[in-house]
Amino acid sequence: MLIKMKESKGFTLVELMIVVAIIGILAAVAVPFYQRYVAKSRLTSLVFPGLHSIETNISTYFSAKGTWPTLSVVNDLDSFDQDADTTCFDYSGLDAPSSNSFKFGITIDSSDAKCNGLKRLDGMSLTLKAQDTDGKLSWTFEGQLADELGL
Repeated sequence: MLIKMKESKGFTLVELMIVVAIIGILAAVAVPFYQRYVAKSRLTSLVFPGLHSIETNISTYFSAKGTWPTLSVVNDLDSFDQDADTTCFDYSGLDAPSSNSFKFGITIDSSDAKCNGLKRLDGMSLTLKAQDTDGKLSWTFEGQLADELGL
């Protein structure tokens, strides 16, 4: 005598709940990484072009004069932000320059409609440090934004 077994036609409630729990855990881990990725891409497109122009102008000043600009010159940065779109950040010179390094800082300002994608980063700061090593200039990032976005 053969006993006919019922054929299974779907998943049990427990199996579905396990799948939902796994998806929830993956989403909880992935969302912060995604948000950081989006913030970094917006910073790259809205702020970095302006920063690059200022870096280039400061580097040109250093190359031409053999010395870093003074803080009074830097805090009146009109000559250094030529062709730079500074709508999304405020900047100023920080420390008195030493013979081989120079720092200036920015603070994100998302008040303009163009900078709406930077609301999460509003008020955060980033310090850019130029280092002269045997005639080669290198720029590094320090500060809140660098830590937050892994720059």
